[in-house]
Amino acid sequence: MPHGVLRGRDNPSITPAPDARTDTMKLHRTTARRATLLAVTALALVPTAASAANTNGTDRGELLRGTGVADVIDGRGGNDRIFGFGGIDTLRGGAGYDRIFGGSGNDSLFGERGNDFLNGQSGDDVLRGDANDTGDRTSYDRLIGGAGADTLYGGDSHDRLSGSTGNDKAFGERGADRIAGGRGDDALDGGAGNDTIFANRGVDTVEGGAGSDRLWALAKGDVVPGPGGAVDQVGDTVNAGSGNDRIRTRDGEVDRVTCGEGKDRADLDNADVIVDATAAAPNGSCETVVRADPKAGESNDEDRQEAPKDERATS
Repeated sequence: MPHGVLRGRDNPSITPAPDARTDTMKLHRTTARRATLLAVTALALVPTAASAANTNGTDRGELLRGTGVADVIDGRGGNDRIFGFGGIDTLRGGAGYDRIFGGSGNDSLFGERGNDFLNGQSGDDVLRGDANDTGDRTSYDRLIGGAGADTLYGGDSHDRLSGSTGNDKAFGERGADRIAGGRGDDALDGGAGNDTIFANRGVDTVEGGAGSDRLWALAKGDVVPGPGGAVDQVGDTVNAGSGNDRIRTRDGEVDRVTCGEGKDRADLDNADVIVDATAAAPNGSCETVVRADPKAGESNDEDRQEAPKDERATS
């Protein structure tokens, strides 16, 4: 068993052992006549709980680390690296090209001004590329939700958003955004701008919003053999919105498509449904519709176009 040290003469002091186990200590007290040995047993050393970090950076690039509990960290200026680790953290990059990692817990990450990289990692996180009041349209933020049901907001710049795993929500907001849903049942909204959206696997809902968008709903992961040879063919819902859009849902699932205003082209398979079709207008609001059965390997285009690969956290 490790021992702590207690030293002194008339005013002894205690130096504990480096762990929190019960220890045995000895006290030597010297008098003019003799030395008296006192044994002290069963002294429990209890460590204090970890304290939360409430940290502000400077105008220089810094490495800022949180703790295992709820932290509040603001990088302010400079190109910062921020790690929340455990707990429900609030992490702000501030001005500069920042890299922010939430860690475990339901975290809130704010890139704010600059070309930022945000990774929520595990937990149900909220990620915002730009603060809503910056008006910064020159940044190109990259947001990855990670594991959990995440909510991503691109902000004012031309952003790249990836929900990764979980049932995520992603909003491109303003700018020409690139959004990928990942493997869950996602809700993806491009907002204003000429966006590119990949529904990927899961039963997804895609809203193109304003602008001339490219919308891909090739959720081949839903078409799998089920019990007794049945096939799950629950498809995606695609609303292109205004603008001259391009829609592609040729995956063998029953997708529901609304082209909306503009000169739109929809490449569909024979199972897909045009929601606003009528007997008089079988193509609904779609300007051009091309139907064909999906070709072998065609849905692999989706994987090649997914959002950026997850970057590893290096603290």
